[in-house]
Amino acid sequence: MYASHFHLRAEAFSLTPDPAFLYLSPGHAEALAALKIGLEGRRGIMVMVGEVGTGKTTLLYSLLSELGEGIKTAYISNTKLRFDDILRQALADFGVPCASRDRVELLAALNGFLRQCAADGTTAALVIDEAQNLRNDVFENLRLLSNYETYTEKLLQIVLVGQPELETKLRQTSLRQLRERIAVRCNINPLTRDESRRYLEHRLQRVDGTSAAIFTGPASALIVLKARGIPRRINILCHTAMLFAFGRGAHLVTFAIARTAVRENEGRGLVTIGRGLRAKLTNPDASALLMGSRFRPWWAVAGFLSATVAMIGVGRLDPRSEPTDATALTIGAPPATDGSGDESSRPSLHARDYDRLNAAIETLANAIALRKAGGDSPEAPTVAAEAAAVAPPAAEQPTTPSQPYREVRVPRGTTLWALVKDVYGEEHPELIDLIKSANPQIVNANRILAGDTLRFPELSTRRR
Repeated sequence: MYASHFHLRAEAFSLTPDPAFLYLSPGHAEALAALKIGLEGRRGIMVMVGEVGTGKTTLLYSLLSELGEGIKTAYISNTKLRFDDILRQALADFGVPCASRDRVELLAALNGFLRQCAADGTTAALVIDEAQNLRNDVFENLRLLSNYETYTEKLLQIVLVGQPELETKLRQTSLRQLRERIAVRCNINPLTRDESRRYLEHRLQRVDGTSAAIFTGPASALIVLKARGIPRRINILCHTAMLFAFGRGAHLVTFAIARTAVRENEGRGLVTIGRGLRAKLTNPDASALLMGSRFRPWWAVAGFLSATVAMIGVGRLDPRSEPTDATALTIGAPPATDGSGDESSRPSLHARDYDRLNAAIETLANAIALRKAGGDSPEAPTVAAEAAAVAPPAAEQPTTPSQPYREVRVPRGTTLWALVKDVYGEEHPELIDLIKSANPQIVNANRILAGDTLRFPELSTRRR
């Protein structure tokens, strides 16, 4: 539709699982290698788990096309079927149609086909997508299919592909025997921020394009931030943004266009920032928060700063844990958690985060000073603030926070509200959020520990 408008050979962000667009992040490469080893080595049962949209099907299609003529595949995507129906569909995909409704005859036909494959030196693979929806009796019958074997190898390779619920289901006591037969496990984790940027660039390069020629830096950074490492979300947001740009006759996707695409796909005029924090951006320019017919109180600026801090402090994807030693080959296991799922816990801020926080504070302080002096248009500092809020992180090098902070030792019997009033001269909820963001050890603003040392950012502009 818009490919020629952007001088591309084809659409770069289609939602179909085209192996030609496969991007091999380290996690995807590990999973691909593990499945290839399992299929070529005829290990038996293999499991691949990943969130919706992480590229499981694309990776699988790429693997099967790479193996080529050496493998015969039956692909099952409708997992609401009974086992006998799955068996009949598998036989049809293998080229052994059997109209019988008798399970014994169906199994006999499958056994004959598998023996012939072994004699010919080819591999037979049954791939079941969305396997988390299978009933327990189907899982048990699949385990029985793994009994087709010789002294040295399994005759039928079974690949179960599904969402994290599949792993949960396989931990059921009733499926213990199946679980013990899993030879290969691999987890597809979301992409990191850097991997997401490389994924976006990779898709465009496949159709003779580059991200720099189509997306501004802040626009691509916003898309990466909002996609949260899910390739399908990157595709959807990029496709929508390019469609909007095409409709406007623009050859470059700007931050404003990308933001419109985000709103469109979230289905409402809210842009999600961090964990549960939302900023309503109904004005095309975020400058409405800072600039208007009258100068806003400085604590309103602090509220915007707290939103910026939230964007900086959250959204980093979980690090990929190292493969663990086990009887079965396990690739890309997801990070361990304590299972509490406590959304109230705040991620810690690294030194580089303080630098980005400092940059945002300085940008907004300059905008306030500019407004007071009756200077230039507020549009420039607004764009700078927006870009700072979503800019990709700098190189992952440890740094020392350069922004001056006033450190206050908490006396006995005081409250955070009282300390904020002492330091800044007034109280406001946005200030509390700002202080909590700069001090991630504070979980409850109503409970601070006597003797603890808190950081209070030295804001260059205060209300007099």
